[in-house]
Amino acid sequence: METYYAKSGQKWITNKEHLSKVADLAHTFGAEIGYPKEAELSGRFHDVGKNSDRFQGVLMGRDRGVDHAFSSATLLYMVKQLWKYDNTSAVWAAYEPIIESIQGHHDGLLSLVELEPYFKEAAKNLSMTCSPNGKIPSLCGREELQKALVAFQNDFPTYRLSKFADRAVTNQVENMLSTRMIYSCLVDADYSVSASHTDPDYLLKSIGGSLNVKAALHALYERHEKLKKESTANPQVNKIRNYVFNMCGAASENPPGLFTLTAPTGAAKTLAMLHFALRHCQKNHLNRIILVLPFLTLAEQSEKEYARIFPEILVDHSQKSLPDDVREIASRWSAPVIITTSVRFFESLFSNRPGTCRKLHNIANSVVLFDESQSLPADLASVTVKAVNALCSTYNCSIVFSTATQPKFNALPDTKWQPTEIIPDSQVLYDKMRTIRRIHIEWRLSKNEDRSIKAMSLEQIADEMALKANVCTIVNLRRHARKLFKALQQKCEKGERLFLLTKDLCPAHRLAIVAEVKERLDSNPPKPCKVVATQCIEAGVDFDFAMMYRALAPLEALSQASGRINRNGRYEDGRLVIFELGKEDGYPDEFYETAATIVQNLWAKSENLTFDIDDPEVIDRYYDALFQMAGDRTGLTQAVQAKNYKAVAEQYQLIVDEGVRLIVPWQPKKDLFDEIKTEVSKNGLNAAILRKASPITVTCYRKDWVKQHAEPLYFRVKGDLGEKQVESGYYLLNEEYERLYDEQMGLVFDL
Repeated sequence: METYYAKSGQKWITNKEHLSKVADLAHTFGAEIGYPKEAELSGRFHDVGKNSDRFQGVLMGRDRGVDHAFSSATLLYMVKQLWKYDNTSAVWAAYEPIIESIQGHHDGLLSLVELEPYFKEAAKNLSMTCSPNGKIPSLCGREELQKALVAFQNDFPTYRLSKFADRAVTNQVENMLSTRMIYSCLVDADYSVSASHTDPDYLLKSIGGSLNVKAALHALYERHEKLKKESTANPQVNKIRNYVFNMCGAASENPPGLFTLTAPTGAAKTLAMLHFALRHCQKNHLNRIILVLPFLTLAEQSEKEYARIFPEILVDHSQKSLPDDVREIASRWSAPVIITTSVRFFESLFSNRPGTCRKLHNIANSVVLFDESQSLPADLASVTVKAVNALCSTYNCSIVFSTATQPKFNALPDTKWQPTEIIPDSQVLYDKMRTIRRIHIEWRLSKNEDRSIKAMSLEQIADEMALKANVCTIVNLRRHARKLFKALQQKCEKGERLFLLTKDLCPAHRLAIVAEVKERLDSNPPKPCKVVATQCIEAGVDFDFAMMYRALAPLEALSQASGRINRNGRYEDGRLVIFELGKEDGYPDEFYETAATIVQNLWAKSENLTFDIDDPEVIDRYYDALFQMAGDRTGLTQAVQAKNYKAVAEQYQLIVDEGVRLIVPWQPKKDLFDEIKTEVSKNGLNAAILRKASPITVTCYRKDWVKQHAEPLYFRVKGDLGEKQVESGYYLLNEEYERLYDEQMGLVFDL
């Protein structure tokens, strides 16, 4: 009998050995999501296409551009005819995700509808020139397929195909997610086994250990008590925070499912959620906790806070998809505690790429905490809620949506939304917090005949800020923040502490400023402090200002801004000025502008000028209007209906323009910058360097400017023709332009 190989190198690995190991590991992964046999079959067949002379030629260096994955899927597609297996619709439907997973385990998911014409052509054409991926199939024609199948039967003489039960799904989103879950098991098993051939301890090293709930709870309770003792907040505020903490503990006794945590800003929801998560894991034997945050800045801060509770945390918050052939970067999400962003989490649920989907099966049997869940774009809400419901109903997840402005997802058409509220009497907390914190809101909006107030300029805001000791202004765009900060500098005395907080600053720089601002604000009495910022500080940053100016924004953003005012009830009165910029007006995107316009319209129709942004009735009216105006993205809806994995992935983007990554020489980290520069010049870019560089990496959307002032960085990847360079989307600021990173403003573009 002819021996076929799967891997070449110092040690040649037979295809029999590789298929056996991948099948066994995929079965283990699949058992966690309820698809053990399906995952095992995908592993057993995923490389059967290597049972071919054409692929063996690749291993020997004679051939290249050969598609073994497509041929493996073709063989499983045809095997029902070859083996005369049951072809009932129920049985056949269960094979669809397996065939799709096998075909896409290197190049990305395609639907069976797209693949069938290629499969039929490959079965009859002895010289098929290309697969759907533009490569040469490793098996062409019935004879070659039959020969590969015989080799498979010789390797596994007792193996028989399974008859799978028909699994009812309620919608196409759930159907596609089940395929991605099986796909995830296969991809992770294949990657892991392949790595283990050269590093036998790979899998052991890639597992982040188990969740030690007892130790974590002990650390959490100690942290909770320490914060209570050190708090300078009004005693009544501390009482509310303690109530929320205890209610989360009590709610943890519920069985796994969908939950909401609705409480006012300043109620210390983040630690309270963790209390729920830990006790819920303990009660229901769940494996891990995944904290999902809307902004990188929150991920940075939460990592520091969570590190006090857990010894090891996986932080996976890259917002840019890395090349699939740079496999070491693909995270397995096997750690007990994971911090990530909404972009990273949600786009993974709708991706078609192996490197992105690899982690999905490890979401099962987890508690997923969505902090500041109101940030989800309305035109993605319907499909997202359907995916979230599937995670709860099918994959034994408990999911918590935590916010002060809870989205009314049941207003979405054809969308089931039936969460359990952790604090049923949350409105009482809002009423109490309003009494304690005493915040007066002043609306300076135009575009309304009855209440017309001239739009403000950034110069006017700078004039007013200069007269205040303790004040912050939040604007919607970085260019507005830069202009306001420069104007404020000119109007303030030399030596006054002025701060700028935007994403033009690298993470390490932002964290340093946040720490200094917080220290000044928390002093007794507070030290003078003037801050200009974008919305990057609105969520999760425990600032406590006496006064704030906020450019017109979505209701949830305004609520978050109000949460940075008189947060601890220390001032007799807090003040929030909501203004419109007139000619300076502008918004990050169309959705943001739509939501802001809804707020203005609701305010204009209100019977009094106070317009309580925390009123549940106001919040409900806002989300009713938002979901009605935004609607689902047409292209996404069509792609889901057509089961077009690639189109779904392209349409489901929380950030349309991801920008580029620029590594910068912030002075306190200049040694790190120089070290990275040296390493990149020697070895090219790699995962270790990216991790090391993350504290001094800025996301920049002025791509032409970056290309003029920075050096592009490349991954060095081994290909069929030797080593090649792969674009990374990362740049390193050139030496002659290092002065363009300013110690106060971060990146500056006009020097």
